[in-house]
Amino acid sequence: MVEPILELYRNQNVLQESLDLTRAIGSEISAAVDGSGEIIVTALWPDESAYQEWIEHPCRGKSVPELPSMLSGADVGVAKLYRIDDSVAK
Repeated sequence: MVEPILELYRNQNVLQESLDLTRAIGSEISAAVDGSGEIIVTALWPDESAYQEWIEHPCRGKSVPELPSMLSGADVGVAKLYRIDDSVAK
């Protein structure tokens, strides 16, 4: 089930849409390489209110209405917010 979800994200430009509609700085979708089927979506936001704006955005989830049925029966975790303490980039 991992590959169809990754394909959906790529084909529907889900990550790009979230950047275009919000103040997000970056976003990624990753799949575990151990074959466990785990997928994680991460995003970098300038502050908590920017993330809340995305949660409340009227277009959120509308571009991929088939995603909930694809995740049916999956163990979907609750979103967590983390505060960046330190970072580096090239």
